[in-house]
Amino acid sequence: MPHIVKRDPGLRLLREATAGSRRPLVRALGWSAVQAAPALASGRMLATALDRGFLAGRPATGLLWLAGIAALYGVRAAAQRAVFDPLAAIVEPMRDALVRRVVRGALGRAVHEGLPGAGPDAAGVTRLSSQVDAVRGTTAALLRTALPLAVNLLAALIGLASLDLRMAVVVAVPLLAAIAVFVPAMRALTRRRAAFLLAEERVAAATGSVVAAARDVAALGARDAALAEVRVAAEDSARAATTVAWANALRVPVILVGGQLPVLGLLLAGPSLVHRGEVSAGAVIGAVSYVTAFLIPALQQMTGSVAGFWSQLRVLTARLAATSAGPGPSGPAAGRRPLGAAELAVHGLTFAYGPHSAPVLRDVSFTVPVSGHLVLVGPSGVGKSTLAGLLAGIGRPDAGRVELGGRPVAGLPEAVRAASIALVPQEAYVFPGTLRENVAYLAPDATDAALNRAVAAVGMRPLLDRLGGYDADLTDPAGTLSSGERQLIALARVYASAARLVILDEATCHLDPAAEAVVESAFARRPGTLVVVAHRLSSAARAEHVLILDAEGHAFGSHGELLATHPGYAALVGHWDAPLPAPVP
Repeated sequence: MPHIVKRDPGLRLLREATAGSRRPLVRALGWSAVQAAPALASGRMLATALDRGFLAGRPATGLLWLAGIAALYGVRAAAQRAVFDPLAAIVEPMRDALVRRVVRGALGRAVHEGLPGAGPDAAGVTRLSSQVDAVRGTTAALLRTALPLAVNLLAALIGLASLDLRMAVVVAVPLLAAIAVFVPAMRALTRRRAAFLLAEERVAAATGSVVAAARDVAALGARDAALAEVRVAAEDSARAATTVAWANALRVPVILVGGQLPVLGLLLAGPSLVHRGEVSAGAVIGAVSYVTAFLIPALQQMTGSVAGFWSQLRVLTARLAATSAGPGPSGPAAGRRPLGAAELAVHGLTFAYGPHSAPVLRDVSFTVPVSGHLVLVGPSGVGKSTLAGLLAGIGRPDAGRVELGGRPVAGLPEAVRAASIALVPQEAYVFPGTLRENVAYLAPDATDAALNRAVAAVGMRPLLDRLGGYDADLTDPAGTLSSGERQLIALARVYASAARLVILDEATCHLDPAAEAVVESAFARRPGTLVVVAHRLSSAARAEHVLILDAEGHAFGSHGELLATHPGYAALVGHWDAPLPAPVP
C-alpha cells in the first residue's frame, strides 16, 4: 500500500489531508467491530434456538435465544450511532485541508498562468465547491460503509466456520472467487468515472465562460454558438454517465456467483449432511442465515455503494491533486534551484489585451544591471502592473522579450521561474495556518535564524511579538490582521525566499512612508534585483533607475536625469507632493 500511495498523487493527497486522523480511525474501527456482533453470533444462536428449542419441543428456550439475537441488534444500533463522532473527527479536518490546497493551487495558477484581469476559473470553482465537498461526503460514506462491511464479512465467515467447516468452504470458495474477479474490474469503473468527472468539469467550464461573457454573447448575436458549446459539453457528460452505468452492471453476475450460488450449494448439500447426522437442521438454517442476512448484503454493498464510493474518491482526489497542485507541506519552492544574480533586460516589449485593442505597452526597452534597483512610475492605468506581470513571466508579450541573465523569462522552466522570481501584489495573501507556515512558505527549510533575519529586515518584529511567535495560529487572517500586517507577512515570506528578482507591485501601499522605506531599503540591500511599482515619490528617489510610463511612451534614467529632462516625470513629481525622506542606512 505505501508503494501505491507513493505513485498515486490522489491517494497521496488523501493521506496528507487525513494526517493526524489515526486515533479517530482506530475508534471508528472499534465501533465497527462492535457492529459486527450479530454477524458473528446470530447464525449460531439461531441454530441453537432451533436445535435446542423449537425443534426439541422447548419453545421458551428458542424464544430466549431469539431474544439474545434481538439484543445483539440493539448493541449494533448503538455502535452505529457512536461511529459518527470519530468519522466527523476524520472528515471535517480533511475538508479544511483540501480547501486550503485548492485555494492555494488556484491562486498559484492565477499568478503563474494568467494576466491581471483574466477571467474566472469556473472549473476551479467547481473543484472548491462541489468536488471538495464530494470528497468529504464520499470519504465519510466509504468509511461508514466499508469498515463495518469488512468486519461483517470476516465475522460471518468465522461464525459460519464455527457451525461447520465444510459448509464454510461451500460458501467461501465462490464468494472469494467473485471478489477476486470484481476487484480488478473496479479499475475500469474508476477510469469511466474519471471520464465522467472530466465531462462534468467541461460542462462547468463551458457554462461559466458563457455566463461570464453573457453581455458580449448578446451584443454579438452569438446565442446559438454559445448554446451549442454548452450542449456539446452536456451531451459528452450524458454519454460518460451511460458508460459508468454499464460498468456498474458488472455487480449483477458477481452477486449471483458470490452470494446466490453459496445459498444454492448449502440447500443442495444440507439435506445430505443432516441425513448422515454430520450437521443438525438448525446448523444448516443458521448457515443459510449467515449468507442471506450478512454475506449477500455485504457483497451487494461492496459491488454497489463501496465500489462506487471508492472509484469516485480515487477520481476526485486524482483530479484535485492534478488541478490544484501547488502548496504541499514543503511549500512551492521545495526542490527548485533558482537562478543566481542576473541582469534584467527588456527588448521591444509590446502588449495588448486583445487583437483589436490598443497596446498597453509599446516597444518598451531597458536594462537593469545585476543587483540593480528599478522603480516603475506613471499615472494609473498606464500599464505598470501589466509590465510587472510580464517581467515575472506571467503571460507572453505580443512582441519583444524579457530576459533574466540572458535567458528569456517566458522560456524558463516553471519550477526555475517560480523559485527565481517573486511578484508581490498589492493585496497580500495570508492563508489560514501558523505564522511559521506563512513566512516559510517559499523557504520550507529555513531555520528560525533565517526567518528572524527576514522578519527584522522588513520591520515585522513587533507583529511577530504581538502574535506570540511563529507557532501562532492564523485561523482567520483576513479578519484578525490589518492590510498592512498581511503585507508585512507577505514581504517577509519573499525576503526569506531564494528569489533573485523581486517585484513589489504596490506591495507596501498599506504601510506608512517610514515602514515603506524600511522595506524597500531592505530589499535593495538583499542579493538580487528589485523592481518596485511606486505609489509615492520617495520610492523613486531611493532607486538607482526609474522607468516612467505615460501616454507618450516611456523613458528610462535616474531620478535626477528624468526630473531634468522629462516634462511628464517632472509634472508627476509635482503632482505627488510628498517629501523626500532621508535614505535608510
